[in-house]
Amino acid sequence: MPRTEFVELVKEIKKKGKGKKMTKREFIWLFDFYEKRTSGNVWRINEYLEKQKMVVVPNYQGGWIDDEVTLKEKDKARIINGETFEEKFDPINRLSVLKAAAKTPISISRDASLKKAYHILWKHEFTQVPIMNNEREVLGVVSWQSLAKGLIAGKESDCVKDFMTNDFEIIDDETPLFDAIKSVIRRGVAFVRDKEKKIKGPVTPSDLSEEFIEQIEPYILLEQIENFIRLILHDKIILEDLLKLLTIEDENRKIESISDMTFGEYLRVIENDEMWDILKLPFVKADFTNELDEIRKIRNGVMHFHPDKISEEDLIQLRKMSKFLMDYNENC
Repeated sequence: MPRTEFVELVKEIKKKGKGKKMTKREFIWLFDFYEKRTSGNVWRINEYLEKQKMVVVPNYQGGWIDDEVTLKEKDKARIINGETFEEKFDPINRLSVLKAAAKTPISISRDASLKKAYHILWKHEFTQVPIMNNEREVLGVVSWQSLAKGLIAGKESDCVKDFMTNDFEIIDDETPLFDAIKSVIRRGVAFVRDKEKKIKGPVTPSDLSEEFIEQIEPYILLEQIENFIRLILHDKIILEDLLKLLTIEDENRKIESISDMTFGEYLRVIENDEMWDILKLPFVKADFTNELDEIRKIRNGVMHFHPDKISEEDLIQLRKMSKFLMDYNENC
């Protein structure tokens, strides 16, 4: 059995999530006053390490006895966000995902002239502009609508403060996106308060539309690409010959039509020399199949709900492939 000091060290490593460096000699001595890496000692150490899900890196069993090693917990399965492990993964889409929620707003002072308001609204194609004295407070908004209402009411003032409205909300940037939608739709505009209490935005219904288009566009494009590939394969290959190329591991799964196939199976058929000759596609086979394989990789990321949005580069690839296959199917 290991010494109490070793057991406590293992507990500390697990608690802090940080390994402990020491020499191989120190490690085997700390375990139970062992001095040599005999087969019996190594067996006892390894049995305990395996039970505790611990590992020594590099392996302590070989090499110079005074080389340094690290005793640590075995790697756990973790979420990868982008290309790095995510320490604090947030499963909720929050208001901060919107581009508009990170922008410093163009504002106007409450004592500005209407001409100044017209200029800002017109130049930037805004529907409204916030009235602010500092970066952490919104006094109100002036909009084309509030200006029109004031003029219809016969206001003779030339000062923005007489035309401003309080028809807006300020929402914390950590607010779940779906909760924020209600406020934005109800008011037509919302401003965002970041962690430093600074005002960002504004966020409008059009910003929400752009966000959801970004979310769903990859799915729509992938569906179109798959449908175009199905058209390429449709009524060209004997079903029996097609099935010979596929390996179906799930005994309950049946392929009775092209629609029952996976994207990888489409690619496997198209890559086959005999099938390629039957399809008579006017493309360079290596180029076309490589491009389809790239689409397959993108598809895997999208369909497995990767926490990151699809990259702009991948989205452009999907758009180009969808347009390419559309043009081919329309003209073949």
